[in-house]
Amino acid sequence: MGAQLKHIRGAIKSFDGLEEIDFHQLGFSPPLLAIFYSTQLSLHSAINFDPTNIGSYLSHIYFPNGIDPSQDHNWEDILCGYENRTYLPIIKFNSAKSATETVVRESIISHVGKMIREITKIPVNYFSAISYLLSELTDNIVDHSRHGYGWISFQYYPTSGFMDICLADTGIGVLGSYKAYVGEQDYSHIDDDLTAIERMIKGDSTKMFKERGFGVHTSRSMLVNGLKGHFIYLSGNGLLIDFDLMNFSESFQGSMALLRIPVSQQVASFQYTDYLE
Repeated sequence: MGAQLKHIRGAIKSFDGLEEIDFHQLGFSPPLLAIFYSTQLSLHSAINFDPTNIGSYLSHIYFPNGIDPSQDHNWEDILCGYENRTYLPIIKFNSAKSATETVVRESIISHVGKMIREITKIPVNYFSAISYLLSELTDNIVDHSRHGYGWISFQYYPTSGFMDICLADTGIGVLGSYKAYVGEQDYSHIDDDLTAIERMIKGDSTKMFKERGFGVHTSRSMLVNGLKGHFIYLSGNGLLIDFDLMNFSESFQGSMALLRIPVSQQVASFQYTDYLE
């Protein structure tokens, strides 16, 4: 994960003035990098990129645009075609709050969870946790990104005994969410990315109604303390790795979360409800 984050930091630095990216020799990409480049190519439309000149793996995961269920109405059939693989295609989901888009999005997230269970053969207690994590982090994008869509990517590493799930958006980020907040709370002192992430983890909500915002806090605790995995969250120049918050030096527009979940040595006593606030 450290090498991937180092690569992302260097890539962000190089995007200004970049004219072309060539991925044809890239035979594999883990979810964190696949989602990172998907978001960046959507932001930097002036960069020349030939989507037909990519390797078979990137083609199989629908890099960089992903499956868009708003456009690909046979998305469920497409996903079912991956039941014998160790990965799923990139999914680009609509983050609108309309009744129609909410139903489609919830159906997508539910189906992704079921496919992950089918691929990894995880027990029901792990499946319940992953369903919760997917739902919470997707809702976080819907509630706070103020952007039209988000991304999900998944990869299972059976030999190494873990899976990676990455979710991202290119919206206003955590700091932007606090700056855009209009309500009874005074968040005027939150003026940098690290402070914003710290307050988010502590549960200072930017939702319209009075309620604590424990989604990311609970997700991190459930993953790190319960499942013995790793939680990475990047927004602006704020980088959270498990319980350590640091300056990433470069700024990522929006927010990106990586969930690394070990499955080879399962915690039999784990119950996701033990971590709900």
